[in-house]
This record gives sequence, C-alpha cells and structure tokens, in this order.
Amino acid sequence: MISLEDASLTKKGIVKLSSATDSDSEALAATPKAVKTVMGEVQTKAPLDSPALTGTPTAPTPETTAAGIEIATAAFVAAKVAQLVGSAPEALDTLKELADALGNDPNFATTITNMIAGKQPLDDTLTALSGKSVDGLI
Repeated sequence: MISLEDASLTKKGIVKLSSATDSDSEALAATPKAVKTVMGEVQTKAPLDSPALTGTPTAPTPETTAAGIEIATAAFVAAKVAQLVGSAPEALDTLKELADALGNDPNFATTITNMIAGKQPLDDTLTALSGKSVDGLI
C-alpha cells in the first residue's frame, strides 16, 4: 500500500480542501465554492479609490471641534452653521443679508476708513477755520 504525506509548498502530497471563507490556513486549499463566495462578497465592496456610494451611506458625526480629515456628516455641518450664525439677529443671519447690510462693498473696511479720515476733527482751531461758530461748544 502506498502512503502519501500531506502536501506543502515544497513537497507533493495530499491536499486537503476547505469551503471556509474566513480561513487563514496555508495547509488547506479553497474549494471553488469558497472562492466564488469570497469573490461575490468582494464585488459588493466599494473600491478604495473614489468609491461611488449608493443609498444613504452613514458615518459617525465628529465633534464640532474636529478639524482633521473626518467625514463631515449633515449633522456636523448643521452644527457648524448654527455655531457660525450663533446669536446673529434674524435680519443678518445669512451671508447675503450681511453683504446687503455692507452695501455689497468688497472693500468695506477701506471705504469706511477713508470716510472717517475725511471727517474734520473736533478742534477749536480747525472748527474756527471752517467758518463754523465754536460758541457754546467748549
């Protein structure tokens, strides 16, 4: 009678089969059923590079102090917007309302600085030079 040993990576012999899909054994060979099952599971997973997700993917909501590479969920964004708006009056709680209030002037700070610089200071000499009466101002 011929006796055969178990096969290994370096010698011929008997190969044992396994249908397990979670095995990490190097002594067992996967059956076609096990390979098919694992391939089916792999095909349902998203690729690592730019996956196209369908349905409603969920993720844990990070703390509002998060500033790293966490996923920003809808709840996180809503909390950050609420934090930004804070206690602003209703008439100024959007960027458009703020822009309208500033006259849509992209150089608002410069405009105001120049307007203030053009005002005459309250000084007796300058006020007298302008022809205005200073009586009762002092």
